[in-house]
Amino acid sequence: MKKLIAMTLAVMLAGMALTACGDSSSSSSGGESSSASQSSSSAETESTSGDESQADAGSDLKAPVADGAIDITQGMTENMLTRSILSEGDTTRLANKLKEAKDTSNDKTWNIVFLGDSITAGSSAAGTKYNFVGLFTEWWKQNYNKKTIITNAGIGATNTYFGVHRADRDVLSKDPDIIFIEFINDSGDMFYEKTMESLIRKCLAYKSNPAVVLVEMSLDGGGNALEQHLPPAEKYGVPVLSYHDAIYPEVQAGNISFKSSKGRPGDKDGLSPDGTHPNNCGHAMVAQMIENFIDKVAATADQAGEITPFDESSESLTGDVYKNAHISDTSTKDFEVKDVKGFAEESTPWNFQNGWSAVNAGDTITFEMEFRNLGMLYYKTVNGESGSVEVKVDDGEGVVVSGDFSGGWGDYTADTEIYSSDDTAKHTVTVTVLDGDKTNFEIHGWLVS
Repeated sequence: MKKLIAMTLAVMLAGMALTACGDSSSSSSGGESSSASQSSSSAETESTSGDESQADAGSDLKAPVADGAIDITQGMTENMLTRSILSEGDTTRLANKLKEAKDTSNDKTWNIVFLGDSITAGSSAAGTKYNFVGLFTEWWKQNYNKKTIITNAGIGATNTYFGVHRADRDVLSKDPDIIFIEFINDSGDMFYEKTMESLIRKCLAYKSNPAVVLVEMSLDGGGNALEQHLPPAEKYGVPVLSYHDAIYPEVQAGNISFKSSKGRPGDKDGLSPDGTHPNNCGHAMVAQMIENFIDKVAATADQAGEITPFDESSESLTGDVYKNAHISDTSTKDFEVKDVKGFAEESTPWNFQNGWSAVNAGDTITFEMEFRNLGMLYYKTVNGESGSVEVKVDDGEGVVVSGDFSGGWGDYTADTEIYSSDDTAKHTVTVTVLDGDKTNFEIHGWLVS
């Protein structure tokens, strides 16, 4: 499976003056999220995907590009905001949620969740109050409802394959009213149309009838995940906001520089220090386009019909392959360890400590699990200490998984699909550490559906 794991800004210069970029709708001072943002191991590799969006400077645009250079410290222009609403979709759910949020007689606590990768986590912003979730949090509480818990569920170097499996744990457990989904790492692989569709269906089917909105980003060069995400979004009427369609025509016209000259969060001559992650100015623009859409939907919310619960029996584009997706690890009770030699119940990262680790060639562990599809979460490290394992499901051919990421940008939790079937059944899964110069290996969990 193609992975998109980007180069990141590894070190920020000490003593650097970090200033936020102002815009016409986001507070430049920002605000801390009510839920602590998860730190990113930094995202995502450069995409080889080209610019396949409708928003080319030479094509028909929803709004024309500017006549000259744009001051990015002032945020998006009106034409950029117009283009950012790529697909309004069915706003019934969102309109009802906004109408309720504005009702001062309503004493409920609101929950908004942002699910995504390192961009959502805030990579390359100067801090939480400068990333788009932090900026949105401040704006929302000033303009809609102070009694709101906003959760940043962004984890660096992740995609919708991992996202659909952690949706129950990291999103639906918050009883969300609104869910924003952002995954640039899906770019370039149509496998992610399946995972995005299952993620959308899982969210829409939740008992709180949450509104779901996709936030689509862009890489330097125009790479994006719209080809993978638009079909399921259009099928289920999910609104799509496109940072790519907002900014990239201006980049192509020479009105905006995508990459900044010095690669710092506070740079004001470009939107990204590394060609992937927005800097302060870029994050401010992302917040602004979300806020703009919220206000437009709220303006006509009184005319919205009632919310219709999602019909889980409705036809799926791709078979809803990951309908029952979840994570299994030492904190869950949905498997048995049948045999173990050398593996210990421990793993390293603070947010993935419920796994298993081994240090010697020949160490083995056997699980009995029930699934239709199975993926592995495992540790990729740059220290040259991680080796490889062979994973066998029943008596099938073994799949070799390597934890070595020597020379890479940093350690991170990777994922790979090991097994896929049309039927759910009980299986025996055996993991064996292979001989080699290095034999450390960490399993962080299983992606089960």
